[in-house]
Amino acid sequence: MKNVICKNMLIGATLGAVLSLLHKPTRNACGEKVSEAKRMFATYRKNPELLTEQTKQKLDEVKDAARTVSENISFINGQIEELKKTTPKVIELIEETKEHFSKNTPKRLE
Repeated sequence: MKNVICKNMLIGATLGAVLSLLHKPTRNACGEKVSEAKRMFATYRKNPELLTEQTKQKLDEVKDAARTVSENISFINGQIEELKKTTPKVIELIEETKEHFSKNTPKRLE
């Protein structure tokens, strides 16, 4: 059963790729991407240190982004904890104010 499903998926993917390549702009875009990949591969084959350097740069960028996200999450968690502490006090003040004004305000006749 698994072989039939895999076989049919492979046939469907192949047919989809062939049909999409009938569209000329798609075919041109694929050709450009393949050419670009060949150029990059040739460049990295000639200069493997370039690939190493670019990989290190990307890793540094990812580390910086992760550090920034971590700092932002820590800040937000701190703000949430602060809100958890202050919210009951604020609610209590609002209730006291409401009680005060409801006691001192004459009742309206409707």
